[in-house]
Amino acid sequence: MQILKIVLVCTLYAVLNTTGAAIIKNELKTMSLNSVKDYVIFLFNFRVIGAFSIILLSALMMFKALSLGKFSLISPIATGINFFITVMIGFFIFKETLTALHFAGLSLIFIGIIIIGFAEKSI
Repeated sequence: MQILKIVLVCTLYAVLNTTGAAIIKNELKTMSLNSVKDYVIFLFNFRVIGAFSIILLSALMMFKALSLGKFSLISPIATGINFFITVMIGFFIFKETLTALHFAGLSLIFIGIIIIGFAEKSI
């Protein structure tokens, strides 16, 4: 049962983290960062500040996840879920192309998360 709670908190971490990053990526479509002035203007954009706030919330979820189990369990699960959501956002929102290798990698990540979960249950 603890593993389900860990996966849930790691998923919340990943959703918040990738949402913040997607907002920042979307804002970068309309700007170029060629000077310090460009960076300052970008950083004080209200959407970018909101995105950083969302990313901060994701860090708090990661802290919670780390409090629930071993680092060797939490970090791979959180990273795998984060990677999966990142690829899906890239595909659905930013219209990036996915190849068979992307799908193979995503499958291996899911298999790894399942194996880690089972290994944790058996300890």
